[in-house]
Amino acid sequence: MNKELYELSYSLKKEMRQRVLSIVCMLVAVYIVINLILAFVVFPVRQVSVSMESDVGRNSCIMFSPLKKHFGRGAVVLVNPLDSEDVPFLKKAGASFISFVTAGQVSAGNMNNLVGKERQIRRVVGLPGDTIYMRDYVLYIKPRGEKYFLTEFELAEKSYNVNVSTNPAGWDNTIGVIGSFEEMTLGRNEYFVLGDSRISCIDSRLWGPLKKDDVCAGAVLQYFPFSRLSLF
Repeated sequence: MNKELYELSYSLKKEMRQRVLSIVCMLVAVYIVINLILAFVVFPVRQVSVSMESDVGRNSCIMFSPLKKHFGRGAVVLVNPLDSEDVPFLKKAGASFISFVTAGQVSAGNMNNLVGKERQIRRVVGLPGDTIYMRDYVLYIKPRGEKYFLTEFELAEKSYNVNVSTNPAGWDNTIGVIGSFEEMTLGRNEYFVLGDSRISCIDSRLWGPLKKDDVCAGAVLQYFPFSRLSLF
């Protein structure tokens, strides 16, 4: 009788260990799959500045996809400034997972470092071959092969808003980010990106045109705050 009880107890313990091991393996597999998706398919980024007001407000959370490689006029993208650097995969994946499940409210280090140092959310305004100039913080564009200039808003594939204000009388225009510049033509594979807050935002006016490789992902979904849930 005692032997039978011992064998039954041993069998139950063995079965329990197998169940626990199966659950642990399943959780590890799910974790790996989720993080692979967050690292290579879609990943969250928290907007920590006012550079994209008012369409993308401060503390908004956006899902970006590195698979989204077509950048039309007006597209919201994640770009690499010239001094960016890579982040180890495990750190990137872990930070992305934490950011997503907490809507960006809990960070594993600097949230700008989710997918690289100081990567920035900006808007694609000028495309390869465009001739562009700026007046009073509005970009004027003559697409390749066209005769006339149109404003960025007339050519945008999707409407958007920008914060543009006039500097006070007597303001020294050499201070801050420039609001006007003369004609320039974008080369092959060059993109001109701007922030929506034109007075205070650092963008291609300082960096110069970016190569396509410097545009690392396109915006897919704004999921926080929930009141501004929207697709791009």
